[in-house]
Amino acid sequence: MTKYRWQFRNYGWVKVNVDGSVSTFKPRATIGKMVRGLNGSWMRGSKMVVKLANFFKIEARALLEGLKFAWAKGYHRVEIDSDNSVLAQGEMEHLITHEKPSESVRGLLDDDTHCATHPLFDGD
Repeated sequence: MTKYRWQFRNYGWVKVNVDGSVSTFKPRATIGKMVRGLNGSWMRGSKMVVKLANFFKIEARALLEGLKFAWAKGYHRVEIDSDNSVLAQGEMEHLITHEKPSESVRGLLDDDTHCATHPLFDGD
């Protein structure tokens, strides 16, 4: 088994891990986000309960909330990790139907100097 460990892109970058989960007992979903620093150490994190939706919408919401969380804390160069390969490849516009990212968010997502995404796993 190969152990995966994040390596920072450059000074000034942080990594945001995002994930969503659905309760099997209650009609709700939870999303979580966590910011890691240059050495991979935990810097900040939070979770929130959201309205139940399909899996892709929950994962997309987790990604969007993770970006907003990092930017609100003053981190502007963000690398995103998600276990959803479609999200990690930047295909958000196909998944978010309830909230379209603003032009400023879309611009940052499209700008390689501000945001980088990649999947945690090859197959999802």
